[in-house]
Amino acid sequence: MTTIDQQIEAMAVRWPSFKIIDKGASHVEWHGVIAPDKREHLVRVKHRIPMVLENISLRDAQPRVQVLNPLLESHPDYEEGPIPHVYPNRDDPKLPYLCLFSPALREWDINDLIANTTIHWTAEWLYFYEGWLVTKKWRGGGRHVSPTTEEKRLEPAAASV
Repeated sequence: MTTIDQQIEAMAVRWPSFKIIDKGASHVEWHGVIAPDKREHLVRVKHRIPMVLENISLRDAQPRVQVLNPLLESHPDYEEGPIPHVYPNRDDPKLPYLCLFSPALREWDINDLIANTTIHWTAEWLYFYEGWLVTKKWRGGGRHVSPTTEEKRLEPAAASV
């Protein structure tokens, strides 16, 4: 399992403009700007290593990414609207979490470095989001899972060998 310190080291090397906002023994939060096209987006990346790795949901283990500025625009009349490929945030509906990969396909796991995966996926997501704003069609592919599918449980590490 990749540690918080390893995540921080990789981010500092690959994405030095991302600044640590909060850090603890089992969690970290960065803020940084991504501009996949012309418009800059301030994003927040939060990651927490669950204290117990048995019977945790995929949501508990994955990095969580939000766009802080400018806020994502809601367009219920657009294809896959009101905002495509996001998970709701019950605490602050204006700041949904980006759906960057398929948990069912295990495209990210706790051994992956956020610097090598999540930041690139965020830039790609924002590129397609900007296109969606203009064309009203999501061209980013993928499939968005339902909340019940998202809660599938992680298999023990030994089962994946």
